[in-house]
Amino acid sequence: MNYKKISLKMIILPLILLICMSFIPLTLIPIVNKTQDTKSVMAIAKSVPNEKRGSPHYDYIIGQDHLPHFRVFFWVPKNATHFQPYADSGVNTDVSEHGPVTNWSIVTTKQIKGNDKLVFIYVPKTFVILYGDGFQDVIHLKYN
Repeated sequence: MNYKKISLKMIILPLILLICMSFIPLTLIPIVNKTQDTKSVMAIAKSVPNEKRGSPHYDYIIGQDHLPHFRVFFWVPKNATHFQPYADSGVNTDVSEHGPVTNWSIVTTKQIKGNDKLVFIYVPKTFVILYGDGFQDVIHLKYN
């Protein structure tokens, strides 16, 4: 009889622990990483009036490591050569070995539409996971 109680506890306790651990990140992520003031996010978005997002705004590709790699798309003038990614104020982008948003990779594609060319920013998976929905809306691109 004791063996049955002990074995039942050995099964139930890890299950309870796993269930509790699965809810902890969902509750902490918005508190830790997202900006608190949605009005400031909207003000920043309005301050970048000439920003042309690709359609879709982002996607992912499966890399050689068999993991998804996220890309945020922007249309920029064909003559633009220097690119500087940045994030909305208050967004922590330095969440992995990739460093802050200013160190993220930018790739110029061969796709051209009128006077614009398509470029994308590789966004680290860690940032995407920790920020959650809307991660693409807080990433921006300066160019000249």
